[in-house]
Amino acid sequence: MDDFSPDDDRERRLIEAVVSLAKTFREEREQLMRRLTQLEHEIEILAIRLDEQQRTPPAAPPGARPPDPSRIPS
Repeated sequence: MDDFSPDDDRERRLIEAVVSLAKTFREEREQLMRRLTQLEHEIEILAIRLDEQQRTPPAAPPGARPPDPSRIPS
C-alpha cells in the first residue's frame, strides 16, 4: 500500500516542480549575469576606442593636399 495519500503525493509533486523551477531560474540568472558582465566589458572597450578616436585627429588620405591655411586648427 502507498505510504502517501493523494493529497500528500500532489503536494510532493508540487514542491518538486517549484524546486525545479527555482533551479532553472537560478541557472538562467547566472547565465544572464555572465552575459551582462561580457556586455559591460565590450561597452568599456568601445568607450575607450571612441575616446581614442575623438582625441586623435583623422589622418589625411595618402596623396591628399594639405589643408588650406584657414582650415588648420589653431
